[in-house]
Amino acid sequence: MLDKTQTNPGIHKQFHFHKFSEDEQKILRNLSKHWYLTNSGETIKVAQSEYRYFLMKPTKQTSEMFNIEREIVCIFSDYANFEPRSLDIFDKIISNLPKMRTETVCEILISRAQDVEAKVDRLLKSDPEHPIVIPLEYKEMTLGSVNEIVLNRFRSHFYTRDLFAFLSPLKKDTYFFGRTNLINEMIGRYKSGEHTSLFGLRKSGKTSIVYAIERRLQSEGGKVLSLDCESPSVHLRRWYELLASVAESYAALNGLRISQSDRSRYDEKNAAESFERDMLSVFKRVKSRTLIILDEVERISPGTGSSPHWRTGVDFIYLWQTLRGFFQKHPGVFSYMLVGTNPSCVEAPTVGGHDNPIYASIPSQYVPSFTVDQVREMVSRLGDYMGLKFEPLLFGKLTEDFGGHPFLIRQVCSLINRIAGPVRPVLVDKALYLKAKSQFNDNSFDYLEMMVHVLREWYPDEYDMLRFLAQGDAKSFEEFAASHPSYTRHLIGYGLISGGDNGYVFNLESLASIIREKHKYERINLSPDAMVEEVSQRRNTLEKRLRMAAKTCLGIKCGKVEGLKKVLASVPQARRDKLENSSLASLLDSDNSPLFLLELIAVFRREWDAFSNVFDIEKEKFCVMLEEINKYGRPDAHAKHISSDDFIQMRLYFGKLDILLQDF
Repeated sequence: MLDKTQTNPGIHKQFHFHKFSEDEQKILRNLSKHWYLTNSGETIKVAQSEYRYFLMKPTKQTSEMFNIEREIVCIFSDYANFEPRSLDIFDKIISNLPKMRTETVCEILISRAQDVEAKVDRLLKSDPEHPIVIPLEYKEMTLGSVNEIVLNRFRSHFYTRDLFAFLSPLKKDTYFFGRTNLINEMIGRYKSGEHTSLFGLRKSGKTSIVYAIERRLQSEGGKVLSLDCESPSVHLRRWYELLASVAESYAALNGLRISQSDRSRYDEKNAAESFERDMLSVFKRVKSRTLIILDEVERISPGTGSSPHWRTGVDFIYLWQTLRGFFQKHPGVFSYMLVGTNPSCVEAPTVGGHDNPIYASIPSQYVPSFTVDQVREMVSRLGDYMGLKFEPLLFGKLTEDFGGHPFLIRQVCSLINRIAGPVRPVLVDKALYLKAKSQFNDNSFDYLEMMVHVLREWYPDEYDMLRFLAQGDAKSFEEFAASHPSYTRHLIGYGLISGGDNGYVFNLESLASIIREKHKYERINLSPDAMVEEVSQRRNTLEKRLRMAAKTCLGIKCGKVEGLKKVLASVPQARRDKLENSSLASLLDSDNSPLFLLELIAVFRREWDAFSNVFDIEKEKFCVMLEEINKYGRPDAHAKHISSDDFIQMRLYFGKLDILLQDF
């Protein structure tokens, strides 16, 4: 029985051929043997150029091969030279067509230019978010059978492009997934005259969501004024100067200028009144609400501000007293949206001894993690475009293993794409997934470090809670959680941890491992055996680095032969005779050096001139620390324990020496 929903090749009865040239009509007839031509479109004029377009729909086989179901916009460019502006025509056409009618992920350009494919490829490298453009040439499309040409071009441009490998925020809807409900909720608050916020760690998707909100409001005729508080042009301004800048930007956004542009009106005494007068003078002419977005709001907040007057001064208080006072009197003019990492600026009741003007006035909204359904939508859709068919069970695995974090999930899927091989489509099964996951975890430090760096720098107490949890120090974690419940809320809001009746756990075990490794020598309440193990490990590592430092510095200053003589001269005569046939490299080999630590210390003492420009420390302090480590730093070799006081002292010495030797 014929499937009524199946698309068959052909031409819609209302398709008008007479609009097209003779060559174009031949191309259309060739295409109609394997595609369904649905709409003959119109002629689009841009400057002195004209472009004709049509719509066509794939048959079932092509649809399944490339995961395209809707109509595709196809443009004829009847010019011998390719012009980049021809790609802008697609946006113009799609904006005039009913929503959801056409594919947004791919477009077809049929050009008379002979080198169109190479030029399109070069152009799109600078815009990774641009939909996939399938470039075809008039000449090749007027041949007999064009289906293989078209399908091969689709394979080439779909299967070779990594749609997962986005490192920057998404500025378009093409590859943006999973945030529709959140965006609807936030826009709903704005339309109701409420303020909103959005908080999350780096790479959580905040900026992509902000861009999506801006696009949505602008498409509906709304106004958005966005301030990047990370920019010096914002945070270097005093509060009254920033108000003047906001008022001027608000006027410019609405195509107006403030009549009295003299900034002297915006001094500390008169800035609030000047701001009110200028904002109202513009609003009376435009009569529409504006959303003011303050991105990276930490940069103009107490404790974390990039400039002293925000970090420790009262500028935060005066700015928000002005904005809040204006809003209470004139709620229809604007509402604001705070975007940043941490909601402390709206959660603290007092700031610097003053009442916080925005305390509890804005709900703290975090960037939520993806659900399994959202991961399935994103991964399966992008994967299908690239010829990657994921086994259904992997969507749950991706969600669990990477905490529903879309950026991390995209990156591991990008790795899957790289190791899956060139033959497409290919099935991504559990074996391939586990291989990619293992490789990703081995090299994910930079991504995860990027996420928590801001906590370690600006919110050390919250970072310490992560450290306690990673190290298994439940007691310290729970003490923090009990005395500072907001810290726990933040960590849960970031999607880093989750908790219940049985305690708290990391959502990303790889993050726990990295934090645990980074702070493995900061654990407290260690058992005697654990103290012995730590000191032994650190001494062994230290000796290797000392050998490398000695070999490098002596080799540079003295050369290999003279350097060897200086090392031999530093050891006792009885040992010297046994070592005289060695080379400098073997004598100071990082793993197999025959020298004892005491003999290494003697080398540093005797030949300090070779090291004095490398180590920023006095010779005697350096050698004394090494001698103390030699004295107490090998308890494992003597079957004895180390006292708590000596252990603490060893940690101090190791810490200083690790910094001095970090380049070796």
